[in-house]
Amino acid sequence: MEDKLSTRRGSTRGIVALFSVACMAACATSALPEPATGPGTEAAGESAPVARNVPVAAAVKGPALSVIAARVAERAAKQVAADKATRKALLAGVKHDGKVMQMLYAKGTLRHYQADGHLTADGARVLALLADLDRHGVDRRPYRLANIDAATAGVVSAFQAERDAILAIGPDIGAAKVAAAAAAWVRGGPAGEIVMVKAGGDKLDGAARKALSEGLDRVLTSAAAVRKAIWAADVVIASATVRYVIDFTLAKPAHPHDYMSPGTLRKLADAEADAIAARLPADGGKVSAALRAVWPKQPQYKRLLGAVDRYQKLVDGGGWEKLPPLGKKKVEKGGHSSFVVALRLRLNAEGYTVPPDGEQFDQAVHDAVVAFQRNHQLTEDGGVGKGTIVEFDVTAEQRLRQLKLALTRWRSAYAKDAEGFYIHVNVAAQQVKIYDKSKRVRQHRVIVGKDNDDVDYDKRIKGKLNRTRLFKAKMTRITLAPRWYPTPRVIDLELGPALAKDPDYFEKHGYVSEMQADGSEKVYQRAGKSNLLGVVKFQFPNKHAIYMHDTPGRSIFKRARRAYSHGCVRLHKPKQLAYYLLARDRGWKRKQVDEIIEKREEKIVGLRTSFWVYLDYISATVDDNGDIRFWGDIYGYDLAYFTGQLPVEEIEEYKSASTRGL
Repeated sequence: MEDKLSTRRGSTRGIVALFSVACMAACATSALPEPATGPGTEAAGESAPVARNVPVAAAVKGPALSVIAARVAERAAKQVAADKATRKALLAGVKHDGKVMQMLYAKGTLRHYQADGHLTADGARVLALLADLDRHGVDRRPYRLANIDAATAGVVSAFQAERDAILAIGPDIGAAKVAAAAAAWVRGGPAGEIVMVKAGGDKLDGAARKALSEGLDRVLTSAAAVRKAIWAADVVIASATVRYVIDFTLAKPAHPHDYMSPGTLRKLADAEADAIAARLPADGGKVSAALRAVWPKQPQYKRLLGAVDRYQKLVDGGGWEKLPPLGKKKVEKGGHSSFVVALRLRLNAEGYTVPPDGEQFDQAVHDAVVAFQRNHQLTEDGGVGKGTIVEFDVTAEQRLRQLKLALTRWRSAYAKDAEGFYIHVNVAAQQVKIYDKSKRVRQHRVIVGKDNDDVDYDKRIKGKLNRTRLFKAKMTRITLAPRWYPTPRVIDLELGPALAKDPDYFEKHGYVSEMQADGSEKVYQRAGKSNLLGVVKFQFPNKHAIYMHDTPGRSIFKRARRAYSHGCVRLHKPKQLAYYLLARDRGWKRKQVDEIIEKREEKIVGLRTSFWVYLDYISATVDDNGDIRFWGDIYGYDLAYFTGQLPVEEIEEYKSASTRGL
């Protein structure tokens, strides 16, 4: 599907028009009138001289074909030299990415066109990819697609001028065909006198050769102009391919923290010129494959492209209407009202198929609402209340934007090109997925960091301190029956006040306070059922001190939205993950793991083979069964993107007087 021209909103006139250039290239010969054939003429398919009412004695003598061919050869040689100047001028006019463009044209060959003016097959595929930019959620402005329009028009216009020059030679079709062969020679096509002979040059009479000679300069000049126009169009397309590589490998227009402005991106692209050029073939031919190769390797990316196609159709079809007011707090199965009629229409509009008619909130409607709630991170109770209405009233256009943003986020995600065995934490989805060779082998619900305002008096910072950070790190060890070492901030803000209220709080909850040799106090919670890390901790050392762990508060996992931690990632069914990882890494049986946990003595197990853990924030995904899931924007990163407020500043220093109200 991606190989076809996009006809959806956003495709350019120029990209579509480029496909007509091939037709213009053929016009110089195919549009010329064919000579009549019949009794007394040469066989069909051969050039027959036009009958002339001129006495043989008065026949005109024109220059020999060899002389005409020599003129064409001289002009073609000059054109090769002129190409260098043309190319130099065109590349000098490239305002951005000039270094990369010089590398791409170092061999001095066309990359997307043939000399006869036809796009190469790969060039057509490249243009199809450029036509699809909007589908990927890519900002089209840096591509200067209007320049492709202009360059295309230039090629078409130049071919028309060449055709007119050929037709102006006169009524002799044979002379016109030889002129067309000469034009193709100058444009870089088949060369040599033999080509002109094959076009019928040896069969021209003197008058035809004279007419050809007199009109030759105009033909050759117009052919040179076509060649120049083709070069201009080729360079414009190549510039767009460079921008494509930059957008898919370097740009971070939607990353909450590593957001990259256009100016910063230009500087980075200049610094990475060698790497960018290395991603594109040196002589064309496989450019489209190179462009596809820069798409994120994560399977979600292609799935999301399919989701974009689906919602683009919904948008093009008019989307859906908002639901009418509920009239009461909640509508549930068994109810009967006109609201249910509108609900049925709304469900069907987004693909949740139910019989379209009826005021009865029956089982079919209930099941469809449950499916909708599951796909929109809502409590799956089958009833329609305020929260569900909010999600129903999000427009098709907004959902399409959300899907395109997910694609944009994947292009700068830490896990974009993850391969082999790895863990991916989607903070927005509150999900962790384990992949092996691009196949998902496990999935767990998780609890992520709270979105509250907080203060760290020790570090003298305030802000969204508990949000789970986005980064990548390698998992190197698993701790069974772990101790928990609370941070100074937790000790000051939570344990200290609890101990003040209840002097036995530490003893009741398994906390130990030890004095160190330097006089400092070390507080930790012993392993056990009440330990806030539960029975296992998965560690991937990082500057944020974030890890994955068990929790005694498992009831929270029943909730649809789970942002309640201090920043670490709490796992649902963590023992099962420990069983899986330790069996894979060390060949341990479940019994071995359980025996260590039951001893309640902390044991750190170093992994023999470390692997990557990636934490990203992507608010739309596609399940293995094709269900499109829309996740809540728990940290407001999507809103910040759509309102132009990136990068997000989450933490700032404070002075003592500025902490009131926190």
